[in-house]
Amino acid sequence: MNNDGDKGDHSPAADRQTSSPPASARITLVRSAMHAVIAAVALAALAASIPHWGGNEFPVMSLVIYVAGMVFVAMPLCLCYEALLKSQAEREAGRSWGV
Repeated sequence: MNNDGDKGDHSPAADRQTSSPPASARITLVRSAMHAVIAAVALAALAASIPHWGGNEFPVMSLVIYVAGMVFVAMPLCLCYEALLKSQAEREAGRSWGV
């Protein structure tokens, strides 16, 4: 009896069917920048909250740094990254249809 059950993500046939070309250098750069910015904003917010750890006051400045950094710096990078991914997917779909 053939025991070929569901192999999940480890199936070589699934790798061949869903393999995509490597990401462009621009996509890789934006993804790395996005991760670095998110980490920097989180570390800055953490550093701003350290003086308040022992007290009873809420670290408002930490919250302001985190929200402002995520909204005004990280969010535009996320939108740029999403646009790059969509354009790459459209190019790949165009190639597969022969357009």
